[in-house]
Amino acid sequence: MKRLMIVGALCLTTAISAALSAQTAAASDPAPLSDFAWDDAAAAPDLSERTVLITAIDPVAPRSPGYGVNDSERVVFEVYFSEGAVTPGDEAATLLRAVAEEITYRGLHNITVLPAEAAFTADSIDAQQVTQERVYAVAATLEEFGVPHKWIGVQPNRAPGV
Repeated sequence: MKRLMIVGALCLTTAISAALSAQTAAASDPAPLSDFAWDDAAAAPDLSERTVLITAIDPVAPRSPGYGVNDSERVVFEVYFSEGAVTPGDEAATLLRAVAEEITYRGLHNITVLPAEAAFTADSIDAQQVTQERVYAVAATLEEFGVPHKWIGVQPNRAPGV
């Protein structure tokens, strides 16, 4: 009989806590999205002009007979810079350290550092100069983290896909 009372008390306690949890969850439910007028364009910063790409080909990528490495299997890493910065920040340096490890451990080939298309097609000369400095900074940081200089191709004036 004593065991039956303990099981009954546990069931009752579980039912009460479940009901309280459901009530708390309903009370803290966020307002529907239609109540807010979010402007996605204003809320999200445009990072495309501050992006530098690191591309490489994976040696274990599928090969097509007669064509060598399938270029569609190219690995692309994106590095974002803070507005006005020309050297990688802490988060970008962490990413670059991981990219350098990926390059050296997996033996990626044809490593190329180049600006994103929006950064390359910037209207002002100053913006293009900043883009070039960012490309060289990314290459230098990869070298710091162990990627040999001769493995890295730098193309600061070339748009991706060209």
